[in-house]
Amino acid sequence: MIRFALFAAVVPALTFAAPPKKFEPAVIAERIINDVAQVKPKEIVLIEADPLDQLMVEELFIAAGKRGASPFVRLSWPNLQKRWLQSVPEANDAAWGAIEDKLIPFADVVVQIARTEDPAFFKDVPAARMAAWNRHFDGLDEKRIKRKQRIINLGNGVFPTKGMAKLNGFSEPELSALFWAGVGTDYQRLHSLGEAVKAALPAGKTMKVTTPAGTDLVFSLVPKSMTVSDGVISEEEVKAGGPALMTWLPAGEVYGLISPGSAEGKIVVPRHVVQGQVLTDLVVTVKAGKVVDLKAAPSKAWERFKELYDTAPAGKDVLSIIDVGLNEDMKPKGKSLRSYVPAGSVTLLFGGDEWAGGDNTIAYGAALFLGDASLTVDGKPVVEKGQLKVGPAK
Repeated sequence: MIRFALFAAVVPALTFAAPPKKFEPAVIAERIINDVAQVKPKEIVLIEADPLDQLMVEELFIAAGKRGASPFVRLSWPNLQKRWLQSVPEANDAAWGAIEDKLIPFADVVVQIARTEDPAFFKDVPAARMAAWNRHFDGLDEKRIKRKQRIINLGNGVFPTKGMAKLNGFSEPELSALFWAGVGTDYQRLHSLGEAVKAALPAGKTMKVTTPAGTDLVFSLVPKSMTVSDGVISEEEVKAGGPALMTWLPAGEVYGLISPGSAEGKIVVPRHVVQGQVLTDLVVTVKAGKVVDLKAAPSKAWERFKELYDTAPAGKDVLSIIDVGLNEDMKPKGKSLRSYVPAGSVTLLFGGDEWAGGDNTIAYGAALFLGDASLTVDGKPVVEKGQLKVGPAK
């Protein structure tokens, strides 16, 4: 599942496991297996993780076994991929892609523990080599959605490691406390809030995103229901299919597809991160729905950003997705977190969009996090300077 950096249904009445507010592996595993994925007897559960996550893997394995499912574990770590890219001929990349493709019909549920120890680990791998490797993953999310495979990503781009904490300006204990509080949030409240935000963002209306730094962008949405990622993949969502079969923890997002050709304006990001490197003053100019100009302050990070962009395939320039955060437990006081999920955050993405139900299948994209944005619909505020102005129905 590739995301840079997803049909709504009513959540049925559920008895959730006691929500974790800190790293409690057994409690978290029970919540993921029982409440989030709602694993059934005889289903096959694939657990993908780094060897550093052994304790969490064991608890997920046991929790799945208690449900009568058949769990199995797939271990991988960054150095395996990096050594492949540095040592294996490019012509052999299809072998790795073929494994991913064959696992789709095999597993009913996939639980990914998405840890990043060193955000800058891949910065010295040639961009063209990474682009060539990525091509073998194009279209896989579409196959997963058609197969109705449920996918849970534990990490959502902010798994609490020392490297990720430093990149976001937190101590590791601070980020860990924030992260596990976000995982343990009230999913039913997230669902109600998400439905309210979704109702406030109808297709066909003029939407505008602005920021104090200078973002000024207008667009409309495709005539397709937005998706609420509330941390539960319900029976109704499984039956309906679609992008809601994927969820990220900590949860709390509403996202949808931007209508092709509708976006006009510019996006200004004072601080953007690419492969663990910080670039400043990024300005993305958009005309007729496509990126027509990219600028930033000179730096090695900016050079790397351009290398990755220039070597990406067709479709890289399409402004594709808007994402609005819902999770109050992920909103730090006095600080900003580069993430999709803090309540009131707005994220704009260009590039691949199949994880959100689109047909741009490329395995490249960029997420532009705007923590202090305002979002209006025909002039009516939905988000104002990073604060949600829409609440759940009473």
